[in-house]
Formats: sequence, structure tokens, C-alpha cells
Amino acid sequence: MTREKLMNEAEFQGRLAESGLDAVVAVSQTNVIYTSGAVISTQTSIPDRLAMTLLPKDGEDAILVCNIERGLVKNESWIEDIRYYREFVRSPMDLLAEVLMERGLARGRIGIEKRYLTAAYHEQLLELLPEARIEGCDDLLEQVRSIKTKGEIDKFGQVNLAAERAIIEAFGETKAGDTDKDLLELILDKVAGLGANDMRFAIVGTGDQSHLAHPEVRSKPLEPGDLIRVDIGADFSGYCSDVARMAVVGEPSDRQKEMYRKHMVVQRGAVEQLKPGVRACDVYQYCVDAYAKAGIDYSLPHVGHGFGLAGHEFPMLQPYNTAELRPDMLICVEPAYLDDKDLGGYQVEDLVLVTDDTPEILTTYSNTDGLFVIE
Repeated sequence: MTREKLMNEAEFQGRLAESGLDAVVAVSQTNVIYTSGAVISTQTSIPDRLAMTLLPKDGEDAILVCNIERGLVKNESWIEDIRYYREFVRSPMDLLAEVLMERGLARGRIGIEKRYLTAAYHEQLLELLPEARIEGCDDLLEQVRSIKTKGEIDKFGQVNLAAERAIIEAFGETKAGDTDKDLLELILDKVAGLGANDMRFAIVGTGDQSHLAHPEVRSKPLEPGDLIRVDIGADFSGYCSDVARMAVVGEPSDRQKEMYRKHMVVQRGAVEQLKPGVRACDVYQYCVDAYAKAGIDYSLPHVGHGFGLAGHEFPMLQPYNTAELRPDMLICVEPAYLDDKDLGGYQVEDLVLVTDDTPEILTTYSNTDGLFVIE
């Protein structure tokens, strides 16, 4: 069944006109999903088997894929002009050059995702189209994706609520003596039951590993006093989650309660900063200053990021990014304290919608006022 077209066409056309490009060629899985609706898994598992979408300034869009993906593309994509190449017989660059020449673009300015196209394919395209100007369009597509349509906002909100629910339900069924692996397996089972068909990442840090950014699960029993930090990216047919929640085994200590309280003051304050015109670097600096006011040095490179099909997207909330926030951006807010093994790691990550007025938290399944207690 053809997927609903969720891309921001008005933003794309505006950016394309500003760029002066005659056409854009999407190469990455993220942007092929965004511009065609087709979720082609082999774009990541078999990178040489390119799938591309051609979006010209004038004329009909086209999608170019290996013929093995014929049925999937016909079923999922809204693009009607579908072109195929046979793997090992013809290079995908041959097909792309053919379609560009057919469209009268052999001497045009062509934008392509240079961060994803291999050097070998890029060189081949230059040989096939010696009079064309091949330019990078990675930033253009990132900026277009950063402004979400209502359909995208609804979709990502649903996906992240489902992931948050899976974490909280798993916390509720976990008890002291269970292992971190038991908890992970329970989360995976819960999120699959809510519609996820894959996992991009699943972080479960417990006890003396709660402060590690990306710990390994080690089948260690959960003991009273252990902090638990969970951050999961579940994939729902191309649309992913990125939500983090915390728990503690048994009643939290006064020290844990106080650190969590301090952390949440910073996290919620960061959410309040997400208003149109505020710069990404200013949100970062707010968190640094707020942590310092609480007597905590902040050392991590960012405090959140734009969110979409790729997970981490433009704009990154980092100290050197002067991009201004705009309405309909989705931002994952995740300042984290991960510097002290003895104190443990603290991270709560929410998905937030930038509006014309007050920022709207979309991950509202659970109450994050205090640590979830596992008995």
C-alpha cells in the first residue's frame, strides 16, 4: 500500500529555488524514504545497491532502484516514474546519467548527497556527465527535513509515545534480582508488541554502568540502590524513536533524589528555551550555566538534537551551531550527566515540538518528576 506523503514540499521547493540547482538526487536511505516513501533496507545492508530519487526543478520526480526492489517500490512509493537497473549488469550511475540526459540536464547543476555517495560512484558520474556541475545537497535536504509537516509530527509523536510506554511497562514488570539483560529483553518484547519492527539502538545502563554513554549488557542482577538509565531507538517502518527514562531499584537515596532533581531542573529549563528565533548554541549554553548554578560541570558535546527519520538531525544543540529554531521543528532534549561512576548517570530525553508559542512535550506517557522505583 502506498505510504502517505509526509515530506515538506513547500520547504523543499523554496530551498531548491534558493540553491539554483536544476535537480536534487537523494541517495541515503533517510532521504529516499523522505522523498519517495519507499523503505529499502538494502540501502544500509548492501550500500553498493543504490536506490535514488531524482527531484528536478521542473518535471516529474523519479525513483531509480535495483530491479530486485521492483515490487516493494511499486507498493510503497507515491512516485510513478520508476526506473530499474539490473545489478552486476549495469551500474546505477549509468541509469542516473541516462535519466538526467533524458530530462535535458546533462549540462545542469545537479545536487547529490556527497556524504553518502562513494568516491567511486561520484567519479563515474563525473565521467558520464562531463558537462554537468555535480554539487553537494546534503545540507539542503537536512534543512528541509528539519521543518516537519503535521503528518510527520503526528507520526513521530505516536512512535515515541509507544517507545516510552514500552520502557515504563518494562520497569513495572521488573524486580530486584532480575538482570539488565532481562530488562532489555522485556523492553524489546514490549516495543515489538506496540508495532516496532526493528531496533536502531537500545541502551540499558545499570548500577556502576549507568554513567556509561553506551554500556554493554552483562547479565548482572539488579541490586537495591542501582540506578537504571534506558535510551531506546525503536524503528517503526522507517520512523524511529529516541526517548530516555530512568529508574532506581528500591527506595532512592537522598543523594540520588537530589541529583535527579537538579538534573530535571536543567532538562525542563532547556525545554522552555525551545522557541522560534532562539539559537541552538544558546540552548546549549543555558544548560551549561544551569548545571554550573547547581554546582555541576557539564562536559558533553551537545544537549539535544533535531529529530526525524535519521534520528540525530539538524539542528544539533551544540556550542557552535548558530542556527535559529523554527516552528514545527522536533527536538530531542537530552542534557545528561555521565561524569561520575559513584554518583551514576542521569538522563531523561523528551521529544519536543517547537511552536509559535510554548514548546510542547510529546513524550507524555510517564511522570518524570521523580525516579521510577523498581521494588
